[in-house]
Amino acid sequence: MIRKTIIAIALCLPLLAMGQNEWEVPTDAQSNKAQQAHSDKEYPYKKYLGPVVPEVNGEVVFEKTFTNNKSADENYTTMLNFLTGMTAEDGQLDKSKVSLVNKKDHAIICHFEEWMTFRSTLLSLDRTRFIYTLVAESSDNKVKVKIFRISYWYNELQDGGEHFQAEEWITDKWALNKKKTRLAKISGKFRRKTVDRVETIFDNIQTILNIQ
Repeated sequence: MIRKTIIAIALCLPLLAMGQNEWEVPTDAQSNKAQQAHSDKEYPYKKYLGPVVPEVNGEVVFEKTFTNNKSADENYTTMLNFLTGMTAEDGQLDKSKVSLVNKKDHAIICHFEEWMTFRSTLLSLDRTRFIYTLVAESSDNKVKVKIFRISYWYNELQDGGEHFQAEEWITDKWALNKKKTRLAKISGKFRRKTVDRVETIFDNIQTILNIQ
């Protein structure tokens, strides 16, 4: 017994010799903070965790107002040309079209159905049909754009596929984990791609309206 005690003390001597003031037990707060910092640094989709999917009266609605120094007629014509061209872009499906126009009120309503691709390789293709309505209302020095009535038709070649409404698929409740620190495995990719697509549309509109 005495021999074991002497051996134990001898093993501890090198650590004690390094100085007691250089060693401490990390607190839970320090440990949690370090883990969180490490987690945030590594997670590549942090930008999609915040309030990036707006809801208006329970409906997912992306809205943006663009201002410039053009007349209502000029803005209307510019938007009509842009949206007409957009219906013919690569990835757009046959049902994409400018549905209605109101020249007097300078309003345009479009229906879009386009491919949203998650992954494309030689061996596999993961994509969904992305469906939405876009409304553009022009006035002097201003254009208001709204994207809403968003839905997805996924895996449509497999027994008819699955149809998802944005309100029950890409909102915080459905597309984030309970702690809102991660995207959900499946619906999370829809949220990410939708936010990216809307940002691209808005950026293109800002460019064609000559807004600096």
